[in-house]
Amino acid sequence: HLGHLHLVRTGAAAVDHLYVLLCDRPDQTLPALDRAVWLQDASPANVTVLVTPDDLPEANEPWAARALQVLPEPPDLAVTSEAWGPGWAATMGCDHLLVDVDRTTHPVSGTALRADLASRFTDLVPAARAALARRVVLIGAESTGKSTLAEALAAHLGTVWVPEHGRWYWEGRRHLADQTWATPEFRRIADAQRRLADDLARLSTGLVVADTDALVTAVWHRRYTGHDDPVLLDRAVAEAPDLYLLCRPDFGWVQDGTRESADERGWMQDAVTDLAAATGAPVVQVSGPPEDRLQQALAAVAPLQRFHSLV
Repeated sequence: HLGHLHLVRTGAAAVDHLYVLLCDRPDQTLPALDRAVWLQDASPANVTVLVTPDDLPEANEPWAARALQVLPEPPDLAVTSEAWGPGWAATMGCDHLLVDVDRTTHPVSGTALRADLASRFTDLVPAARAALARRVVLIGAESTGKSTLAEALAAHLGTVWVPEHGRWYWEGRRHLADQTWATPEFRRIADAQRRLADDLARLSTGLVVADTDALVTAVWHRRYTGHDDPVLLDRAVAEAPDLYLLCRPDFGWVQDGTRESADERGWMQDAVTDLAAATGAPVVQVSGPPEDRLQQALAAVAPLQRFHSLV
């Protein structure tokens, strides 16, 4: 969390190289290796995160011996936010730097986070937010209200939403004389869509709302090439979100300046529906005017905004 990161950054600024000892217990909900990756991602370049078993008594002597065993060389400085820090440092024969022991700079603790992750989600470092955020994807054929609902839902919840990369890509190539599409283009669109979602998830407040994913991209591949791409179909299953919101085509097709598949709307909606069911992810249909759809979506995502207590 941000308290850990403040400790790491303060220590890193005081030394040439900082080693962070991250403890691992088998009963913990979140694997230590994942937590190490998240912290390393947020840390300055002169930081190395090391994982060690949390299998010693809570006393300075055994932990000093463990640190000297794990570190590549004896430390010149130990950096902690704990009252026991000076004694630990003295046992290793090094100086000590005490950082924010009263938790005034970042009033957060691992205990508080584990007990109520939903309310403290933004206290996580960015990579942890991306990994732990719940994903909701808006799907449907062209002109079914996906973008409108995605942005409205994110705005209501105060979180991020992921625009449709494929639309930008289509606009970029629309003036070519040759309008033939190739399978690699759709795979790159799916890659870019996922990268954008992952990048924005680092800012999430607990929920990521996306307009489209590999599943819808697979249907557009069928629309423009006349056949399926097994790679995209596999990705649709592998990258299935926590929830699909399926927007029904219960209003007239609307031209927004980029659309061109009015005659394809029916079969594309059926294809999206079938593929969503095949992923095994929960699917909730939304329909009606925009405000009704928003209320239906809010009810559907409410369970995803609750997190179980962590160990």
